[in-house]
Amino acid sequence: MAQGPPLVMVVDDDAAVRDALQFVLRLEGVDVRTHADGPALLANLDLPGAVCLILKENLPVMGGCEVLRHVRARNLSPWTILLTGAVTPALRMRAEEAGVWLILEKPIMDNRLVDAVLGVLRKGEPPELRKTH
Repeated sequence: MAQGPPLVMVVDDDAAVRDALQFVLRLEGVDVRTHADGPALLANLDLPGAVCLILKENLPVMGGCEVLRHVRARNLSPWTILLTGAVTPALRMRAEEAGVWLILEKPIMDNRLVDAVLGVLRKGEPPELRKTH
């Protein structure tokens, strides 16, 4: 059976961010599912097939690190990129404990996010970008 395109899931309460990421990644041949909050992601039956998660930390119902803890509790280990407005020592600690691979501060003005996702998907390993936590 032929394998489909890699699956990336995006969780951000800003529809414009979700739509932009979905558009750019789909141009690269990536299957993208978007969600406005953590519970919607956790309810998605395709979650076990996700290779990469892009989670916003400051979400209404539960933050990105908390969402990731729920994902990890299901014995799933997708590469995870956390988006935040400000990286603090406390956030770095929470992110590391949850298993976040990369933290990026918004606004993201270059291609770091897309490059990180594509590097993981194409190589099966982290690209040259290193963890920021």
